[in-house]
Amino acid sequence: MSGSQYDPVKDWLVATYRDIVGEPSRDGEGTQKPAVGKFIPASPFAAAGAALAVYAPQLAITAGGSPELVSAADTLHAYQWPLIAAAAGLAACDVARYRIHLHRQVLDAHVRQTTGKAPRKITVAFPSGLRTIRRATIKLPRGTVIQPKELEKFTVAVRNTLGRGTTAWELKVRHEAHRDRILVTRETIEPDTRSPRHKALQAALGDTAIFKDPKVTVAAQDEAGVETGYRISFEKSMNAGAKGFQIKVDEALASLAGAHESGRNWTTDWYPDKGHLIMRLVAPMPSRVDHPLELVDENLRHLPYATGGAERTMFWDVSTRSNKPHCLIVGPTGGGKTSVIRTLLTEAARRGIPFVGVDPKMIELDGLEGYPGCGAIIYDAVRAAMFVRALHSEMMARNAYIHDMKIEGSQLPLMIAVLDEFFILSGKWQRLLKTGDDETRDQLKELDPLGAWADLAVLARSAGIRLLLGVQRPDASLFGGASGNARDNFGTRISLGNLSQDGALMMWGDSTVGREVDTSVAGRGIAIGDDGSPVDAQMWWTPNVDRHPNKWNQLSDSEKAIIDGLAPVEAPGFTCYSTELAEFIQAERALTKRAREHHRAAEPVVIGTGTDAATTTTAPNADTPQTADADDFADVIPAAGVEAGQTVLIDSEDGELVPVTVDAVDVRRDAAGDVVETVLTVGAGRVKTRITFDATGVVVLPEADRVPAAV
Repeated sequence: MSGSQYDPVKDWLVATYRDIVGEPSRDGEGTQKPAVGKFIPASPFAAAGAALAVYAPQLAITAGGSPELVSAADTLHAYQWPLIAAAAGLAACDVARYRIHLHRQVLDAHVRQTTGKAPRKITVAFPSGLRTIRRATIKLPRGTVIQPKELEKFTVAVRNTLGRGTTAWELKVRHEAHRDRILVTRETIEPDTRSPRHKALQAALGDTAIFKDPKVTVAAQDEAGVETGYRISFEKSMNAGAKGFQIKVDEALASLAGAHESGRNWTTDWYPDKGHLIMRLVAPMPSRVDHPLELVDENLRHLPYATGGAERTMFWDVSTRSNKPHCLIVGPTGGGKTSVIRTLLTEAARRGIPFVGVDPKMIELDGLEGYPGCGAIIYDAVRAAMFVRALHSEMMARNAYIHDMKIEGSQLPLMIAVLDEFFILSGKWQRLLKTGDDETRDQLKELDPLGAWADLAVLARSAGIRLLLGVQRPDASLFGGASGNARDNFGTRISLGNLSQDGALMMWGDSTVGREVDTSVAGRGIAIGDDGSPVDAQMWWTPNVDRHPNKWNQLSDSEKAIIDGLAPVEAPGFTCYSTELAEFIQAERALTKRAREHHRAAEPVVIGTGTDAATTTTAPNADTPQTADADDFADVIPAAGVEAGQTVLIDSEDGELVPVTVDAVDVRRDAAGDVVETVLTVGAGRVKTRITFDATGVVVLPEADRVPAAV
């Protein structure tokens, strides 16, 4: 066979030899000692000794058979089995050593290929393990720098070659830079007992960039072991503290977690300063909550009115120390404001707090006339202006009493003043100032109800007077003119239905809150929480407490039971510190009594019954037929809230309200952005009329506006 001919047997023998004992050294190579030396097996020498012991007698005879040689051979032959056992043991040890040698070679190759560094020494624990090595230490030259990506590549390579074929172990690679070494250790893989929901949350968070290094752990379980809460930890970031970001993450997490077996809903508590959030279950929002008959809150200065998320009870704190002394209820027509007002007032009555109200629509609070604790319900616009001024006098008298007697404001008895549909009332005042008779105009100018109201919103708290305001939109003109500074005193806030973007910003300081309320559920809205943040709430249902047969007979037995159960045993006393308010309430009660006795309302006119002419039938004991109040507005909005193309009612020269279409709206604001003046341009063709309104100016709509907006 020529030297150039290929010999596969020779090549295999050379490759096997080099695999076992290592590459031969060459002249000119570096002097650094290789990390993996030659493999020198010990078992062949032991095997040769054992074979010599087994065949010693035959070899002695063959060699000449001298007595001394035969005796030595017999002695050696007597140790054949121990020598065979030793040879077998050394052979097994060599197999283990050879596996370690191969592992060292693999590790050496991986270090060189992934990091470009030559290890100084590689040590593998003996025995190395059947499928996965137990431990290996790779010593590196001093000061060796391993980049994170290089270490990651090395880890993947080691796991793919030295950790395959088993699910019971996992190789961990750790670089100890301070000791110039890489450690490879084998750790037991704990069985994954996580629930599918837990896995889904972790996988989804790990695959997105919502959080950096998120980790999901179980925070709570029920008695059956079902997970009811999760803790999600993450690295602190600026986004985690943003409300809009939190809302989006809340929705995503609730969607990933899915519906829970208990039927409860997921909610999220954020702790961005601590780098984690808690997902937990809360009872779903009820679709209806009847006004409870028991005292839900034993604090007599807490007026509960709704059930919030996580079964929280929402209440209005009317105590002197309250930082939310006055209450503002915002919502469209038919949104449930009246029921919330009834809830608050019936709770106030059975806690010994009297109230007095103004109802310009004559249909919202009429059922509270004669209710225990009710001073009066005022319907007439002029009488309402007189009441606001009398209430202002009461406030001043109470403050003077506190000053003279050197007492605390908390020692005075509380009272609640209710003004429902305040925009309509304000619109009536402004129209009377334009179209009323001279006496009425002079009277309203002297009373200045809007100015008195602005003072009450700011100063009534210390005098024990609490204001309850029901409006369709929280416009600045309701709270002390253009600035709206008094609005901050209405800390207890409730919104029903869906707010516009501006309305949400005005009400909650966030244009996203109150925009997506489920309006299919009556009484669903947003309420202020104990911590000052808005929360979803289901308002309590309180039926009309009017015991007039026409109203009472329409109620169900359960609703009648609610009214009977809420009625206080003893009516709260109405204490007045000013003669103006005392005389006004007494006069209003007398007028109300007289009106009930004489039935001022006109009977309906029936047309088309076949008679020759329509007839008007008056109520019994009425002196003359009465007509509907010409000022009974359907709705009123701020002039600054009018949009071009909208139809509004404007006073004609005869004092009648006529519909006109607004051609243009010019809202002038000051440097702070508050409305100063509004100019409406109306008319058609070349004839245009410009109508100027001040900051508190309002316009009348031909029909109720059910879409709340803010200015």
